Amino acid sequence: MTPTLFGSQQGSTVEESESEHRIHFGFLHAMGTGRRIQYLAALAANMGALAFGIVLSYPAVALPSLREDPDFRGITTNEQSWIGSIVSLGAVAAGPLGGFAVEKFGRRKSMLILSVPFALAWMLIYTAQNFAMILAGRLFTGMFAGTFAVIAPIFTAEVSDSEIRGLLGASFDLMISVGILFIYIVGGLVSWRTQALISISVPVLIFFLLLLVPESPTYLVKVGKFEEARKALSRYKADGAHNELELLTGNVAKNQNEIGFGSVKNVFTRPILVPVSIVFMIYMFQVISGLDPILIYTVDIFHSTGTGLNEYMSTIIIGGMQIMAGIVAVLIVEKTGRRFLLMLSEGAMVLALSSFGLYFYLKSQNGGTQPAGMDWLPLLSLTTYVVSYSVGLGPVGYLIMGELLPLRIKGFAGSALTSIKWLMSFVVTMLFQLIIESWGDAVCYWLFASFCLTGFVAILFLVPETKGKSLVEIQQIFNLQEESCILQAKESSPLENKSRNSYQSI
Repeated sequence: MTPTLFGSQQGSTVEESESEHRIHFGFLHAMGTGRRIQYLAALAANMGALAFGIVLSYPAVALPSLREDPDFRGITTNEQSWIGSIVSLGAVAAGPLGGFAVEKFGRRKSMLILSVPFALAWMLIYTAQNFAMILAGRLFTGMFAGTFAVIAPIFTAEVSDSEIRGLLGASFDLMISVGILFIYIVGGLVSWRTQALISISVPVLIFFLLLLVPESPTYLVKVGKFEEARKALSRYKADGAHNELELLTGNVAKNQNEIGFGSVKNVFTRPILVPVSIVFMIYMFQVISGLDPILIYTVDIFHSTGTGLNEYMSTIIIGGMQIMAGIVAVLIVEKTGRRFLLMLSEGAMVLALSSFGLYFYLKSQNGGTQPAGMDWLPLLSLTTYVVSYSVGLGPVGYLIMGELLPLRIKGFAGSALTSIKWLMSFVVTMLFQLIIESWGDAVCYWLFASFCLTGFVAILFLVPETKGKSLVEIQQIFNLQEESCILQAKESSPLENKSRNSYQSI
């Protein structure tokens, strides 16, 4: 008989792992052994979200500075639009890149590798001598930041327990908000070139944080690296690692033909198409709510209101409120549920965008001057809008991708959906200024409000609630029985499976 997967060295190995763990993570020692590694892994992955927030909102504070630079004073409106929007084209390329890397190299290793060229892309912007260099830097920072939008939610969902998966998953969007506020503050103090130099530090930090955590055990078992999976589980699951790996390994071995992409016929079935369509729908409503162009042109938008408020200070206020909303979302997502937060978010954005459009309508009716006594409305409207997005549509959108997508197509579907999302974002961002110039500010924001209203109705009737459900139970909603087997092994409690025979051979 082949020796058991867990031989006599198990105890010492786990003890050595826990000893190393205490050295590296003493500051988290108050948490359970496995849980603190899960929190640290989520922090490392979600730092990519912070980097993405910086990339997304960099033009908001960089463009005003760039226009004052003697070497770039001749920059045109069209060139500025490209600087703002091309990051979305980079993120389109991030879909295939992230999807390939996440299956070829693994979740953690992919993020490690990609953090290096990410830092170099920021260096390209810092050293830029012409418009083409800035544009290339923006394209590459968008591409490498976008890979984290594919990989980080998958990695976080696979390494976290179901009790904290919502909290850790929702923190992805919170970290985007932190990145946005970070660049807003930095941009109010230093030039566009120095902003790029400071931004290099983020992918460097990501690299070193990822060195402290192991790869996803689910991925390791999927590719047959059972010994590495055992070591990873001893870090992530601690006392429950023994039984969890036996069950996970046994079920993967029995269902190895069902874990891959499978036949084309099997992919185009209801249990696959329905969850993928729901994720696509939420991503679409994220984009057509208008957040990306609003964040990219925040300073210029406040300038256009004519209220006399300091544009940079108003932008920082919005960034701060966005972080507070993200914290609230992280704290309540497991209590209120995903669906409720999505609907609350869409409904509040309808009101905020409608009032913002109303301000510009009244301004146009007043000969282009600020309506008397309404200087408070633009800041209140935009703050409410961004806060509403950050409480629901933003964090829950990324969380739901990690929860709903079936395991065997998670990498492929996640990458495809990300590419489609950012292609839509590129189109919306490019059209933003064109719509304003052609139809006016009021029509532009009312159009976004109508899209949010449509999103509210669609979520009400089409999105299922996943609060408190394991990945197994979520897949069962769509009758995806072949996925349940592998996921059941990952999430089954060791106490409920004591009577099961040990898996003796691989």
